[in-house]
Amino acid sequence: MFVKGTLKKAGILFTLAVLPFLFGYVIISFLLFSFIAFMMQFFRDPERSIPVGEGLVLASADGRTLNGKIDKIKVVNYDDHLMNYILDKGKKGILISTFMSPFDVHVNRVPLSGEVVETKYCPGKFQIAWKDVQKENEKNLIVINSEYGKVGVIQIAGFVARRIVQYINVGDHVKTGDRLGMIRFGSRVDIILPYENCEVLVKVGKKSKAGETIVAKMLKKKH
Repeated sequence: MFVKGTLKKAGILFTLAVLPFLFGYVIISFLLFSFIAFMMQFFRDPERSIPVGEGLVLASADGRTLNGKIDKIKVVNYDDHLMNYILDKGKKGILISTFMSPFDVHVNRVPLSGEVVETKYCPGKFQIAWKDVQKENEKNLIVINSEYGKVGVIQIAGFVARRIVQYINVGDHVKTGDRLGMIRFGSRVDIILPYENCEVLVKVGKKSKAGETIVAKMLKKKH
């Protein structure tokens, strides 16, 4: 399965790649066929076996950081960049960052069911995504109001990835594992979860698959 429109583009490029070969320009054909193969690899969109369970939070991205793994789990505050859209004032959150290489699946998925209550696109730079680039790089914020509290997903463009695509909008009711968008040619996706009722299950260095890997479990809030 591929991202919508991929096969049509590949067909056009295939025709263009054949023509130089017929006229003896083998190198040009080879380069075009190589690009087609890379494009098909990049724009694949495989189905995922979505785990079912109360409060399960799933990875939003396939992950590789340098070696292709989840790299960062830390506590963030209300005053941190964009956190005021997700966290209540004075509250803390858990940040899980997943880095993607150009060879990973780049379709991102919803970590936890709920209603989309906020989206915010922020233009910016295109620095390497494993640096601390949340404040400077191009990014897109999606806030989902779940039964466990607000959950944030931040798609961050990197050095190669220069286009963020969002599939869902404010008012949409989304389910865990639904496709929410994609980042083209690598980058990073951050998930922000409520601190007080979040049990982190993923370990630093673990590979992830969007819509399959369980990264945390949300607990019912105590009243």
